[in-house]
Amino acid sequence: MLIGDCLSKLTSTAIAIILLLVSAGVAGAEVTYVEPGTSIQAAVNNSTTGDFVIVKAGDYEENIIVNVSGVTVTSETENPDAVFIRAKDDNSSVFLVKADNVTISGFNITGSGEFFSTSGAANFRDSYISRGSGGKGITGVPEAEQDYLPGSGEIFISRAEEFSRDQAGICLDHVENCTIEKNYVFENQYGIYLKGSMNNSLLNNTLLQNGIWIDEGCSNNKAINNSIEEGNFIIGAHCWDNVISQNLLLNGGGIGIACCGGGNLVSNNEIINCSTGIDIYDTQARTVLCDNLIKDCDYGIYLILVYDSRVSNNTISNSSRGVFLRENSQSNELFNNTITSSNESGIYLMEDCAGNRIYNNYFNNTVNVKAENSEGNIWNTTKTPGINILGGPYIGGNFWADLNGTGFSQTAEDSDSDGICDLPYNVNGSDFDYLPLTEPPSAPEVSLKIIVDESLKLVFDIPENCSERGIKKGSLNF
Repeated sequence: MLIGDCLSKLTSTAIAIILLLVSAGVAGAEVTYVEPGTSIQAAVNNSTTGDFVIVKAGDYEENIIVNVSGVTVTSETENPDAVFIRAKDDNSSVFLVKADNVTISGFNITGSGEFFSTSGAANFRDSYISRGSGGKGITGVPEAEQDYLPGSGEIFISRAEEFSRDQAGICLDHVENCTIEKNYVFENQYGIYLKGSMNNSLLNNTLLQNGIWIDEGCSNNKAINNSIEEGNFIIGAHCWDNVISQNLLLNGGGIGIACCGGGNLVSNNEIINCSTGIDIYDTQARTVLCDNLIKDCDYGIYLILVYDSRVSNNTISNSSRGVFLRENSQSNELFNNTITSSNESGIYLMEDCAGNRIYNNYFNNTVNVKAENSEGNIWNTTKTPGINILGGPYIGGNFWADLNGTGFSQTAEDSDSDGICDLPYNVNGSDFDYLPLTEPPSAPEVSLKIIVDESLKLVFDIPENCSERGIKKGSLNF
């Protein structure tokens, strides 16, 4: 190797380390390199707050406990995809983080626990047993260890005895302010698992055949721009103020939020071909679901025993049921959603779901609404100036279309051209949308004739059909 090449490589590595140290604001931090055949655990044990453990490319078989606060464990900058860590003991997590302010970055991680398909666990038909149909639970799992989760009325295997150990690719155990980023975590019981942890960031990780599980009592965590395939994302009971944003979920179980928490934000996620897009069970403090793209899922958004949630600006297509509200889901607000091509219904309400405000949504399904034992929902807001979901000048009710082009909003009269149908729409026999939307009238084509005369005056001539809209002839002097 040429001396110049060696110097270049050393310089680039040194610069990368300096930048890391400067960005971390750490004075006197030490950097330890780990090579194949040596121990990552030993390097962590010999670290102090602010140190860096940099793991070189290669295969490692270890379970690493990180109990030094403020340490960064990362793959070598030049080979972020070439460090593979497999659990030596598959009954323990590959990384178990037990200290605050730790960063784990840039690893391929596998082999902790027998692979437990969280995508299967979130599937109503496969892993939930309906109590209403006389189900007696999951064979071999004590009833006390069968927790309720989204889709309830049904039993979900949560943290049953055989899955009670911390068998995860990365486990955060009662820690704060940690960062887990740019890891590829695959074929573990849990991919990334948090218990009793707060203010942590999960960023730009890729997970395959496992998922992210934020367990009971975790709050103020952020999971942003992660990709999960054949798995799901679960927020457990009593979790507050977590942010789940810009994640991609494919071919798995979607996002589930369990009971008794609130203030969680689920936004700008893309969820494709999952059993359920977003599933919430028994939350009575505001949860916000907004700007998510959900398609080709069995259920789009599923709310059960949910109060005071806000569901807005979501796009849901090709589901069996676009939005499903069950068992006294009340006082929720659903607006600005686009729900199309649902096989069974765009929105389904059952079992005393009432007092929900549902307005400014775009429904285009063979059947837009099914309601069983659910009356007293509000299907429009007060007529208010503003751009509605169709681009019309007023916000009011919903747009009611069907796939044949013969829906109420597609055929109704709008005599004053305000984008509101002249007649109300009977939603389910007893409830009405009193301000159903229709497509706003199209603007007339305008052609301008422009003349520049000798005095450099610009004259524009407006056609007759524009005068009624307040557009008049005029001129402009230079």
